[in-house]
Amino acid sequence: MRRRRFLAAVSALGLAGTATACSSTTDAVETGDLQFFNDAASWEPGYLAAGDVLRERMGWGLSPQTIPNASSYEQVIRSLLQTQDPPDLVKWGSGYRMRDLARTGALAELSSAWEASVDAGWLDDEMRQDFTFDGGTFGMPLIQGYYVMFYNVKVFEELGLEPPATWGEFLDVCQALKAADVTPIGTTQMNIWPVANWFSMLAAANDADWYRALCQNEASFLDDQAMGLMELWQQMIRDGLHTSADSVSDNFPSMLASGRIGMQPTPVSWSTQSMELAGMESGTGFDAFLLPAVHASSPTVVTEIAGLVVPERSRHRAEATEALASWLAPEVQEPWSAFLNGSSANQQVTWSDPVSQRLQSTIRDQNLDVVNRYWENSPPPLVVGVTQDLGGFMADPSDPRGVLESLQRKAESEWSYWQEATR
Repeated sequence: MRRRRFLAAVSALGLAGTATACSSTTDAVETGDLQFFNDAASWEPGYLAAGDVLRERMGWGLSPQTIPNASSYEQVIRSLLQTQDPPDLVKWGSGYRMRDLARTGALAELSSAWEASVDAGWLDDEMRQDFTFDGGTFGMPLIQGYYVMFYNVKVFEELGLEPPATWGEFLDVCQALKAADVTPIGTTQMNIWPVANWFSMLAAANDADWYRALCQNEASFLDDQAMGLMELWQQMIRDGLHTSADSVSDNFPSMLASGRIGMQPTPVSWSTQSMELAGMESGTGFDAFLLPAVHASSPTVVTEIAGLVVPERSRHRAEATEALASWLAPEVQEPWSAFLNGSSANQQVTWSDPVSQRLQSTIRDQNLDVVNRYWENSPPPLVVGVTQDLGGFMADPSDPRGVLESLQRKAESEWSYWQEATR
């Protein structure tokens, strides 16, 4: 029944072609599994492995249903949350992505699950701010990763290159790759959201304090720091350091493996799966380094945190909330984290990929500055508008001032709307 309702909702939105990887045709009541809607079809074995342990522990496993297009996924989920029969469990973003749903009353409050996980020592309570709205907690972390620069080890060795420690050394590496007919950095505007990844990394590298203030509506796109950022990006594009704006990010791992690109900015640890599927081994085929700061002495690292939320109208809201109280238990997280080569938010669970593990230890041991990715770090309509404009800039970087003026108009409008809507 619920499968039919899901397809009816998808069809009503004209998105039937996107629902290509739905894995379950049965109801949660029949299977003892919670219907879990998500946008990452390739992660299904990990969901199922963690769900098997969760079922042994709590009596409820996971029945994944996937809409593998991020834009379509958001449309379908937002629509289903308004019905009387939404999914039991939903993969969703943290920060403003989560708050944007919580403010509508569509999400169940999960403080009991959160506090149980903190009390058990499975969860750092400092992460709560990424899932809090109006004093309530509305999500649990599904994954946490750090954005780094992956590189092709063989290409670097052939060109005598070392992972750079300063911004100047980073630009030298880029120029050496370019001189060897290797496009230095794989970036794209396709599907919009990848723009937020590189924008986050470059903005944090250029001036982390300004980036943090921008995401708190305490800085402007017309500040001198913004112009400096855009001029830096403009020069990098004009120097041919990036792939073309219409490149497809799904192709970057194979392009890295073949030496067509030298580096790819993407998260540890789950991105290592794609590297391995492209035929590279961790440490010998691919490795990674933290993007150096442009001016500061130490890097600022961008983190991405995705979450699990429970719809307020879920028929199994109580069961899903109870299951989430065990989601971060080490025995549940170990198969999940092992599948992704790491990325568990439970710091007791070791990341298996050695490159990811090394960088995770560096970030934590050196207490490096960490900021959230832009995609989750401002009101969603503003983020979409900003990334669309920046995508245009990637294709035509001729007018950075004009782009910034457009971004500031959007910021003033959308922040005003957000403050009014959440007053």
